[in-house]
Amino acid sequence: MKRIVIAVGIGLIAALVLYVAGVTTLAGAHPRWADQLFYSGAGLGTVLALIAIQFAFVPRTIALSVTVIAAYLVADFGKTRFAASFAEDVVAGQMWFFGWHVLCITIIAHVMSSLYEQLRSA
Repeated sequence: MKRIVIAVGIGLIAALVLYVAGVTTLAGAHPRWADQLFYSGAGLGTVLALIAIQFAFVPRTIALSVTVIAAYLVADFGKTRFAASFAEDVVAGQMWFFGWHVLCITIIAHVMSSLYEQLRSA
């Protein structure tokens, strides 16, 4: 239990540092809703990490890595299509918005579960 609390705490601190530095806006999220990414990522990412910790390390790492890559590709495709349509394509805007939310959630879950694995094996 102590390892889980430490992993979650360090993961939330890392997410807060990235939030304050404005990394999501620099990476391509819309400035208007980039602040929301921290809140959804921190809350749902913690829940996802606590669920993912119950699984074996290799399948968990593969699943979270594939999800991170897929979420970034969806968000980038949505952003490109949304900009090309001059903000008229609602589906592309939603792909951009939700892609970034899923990306932040899975990155935080990935960091927390990896930290937990490092603490468990130490």
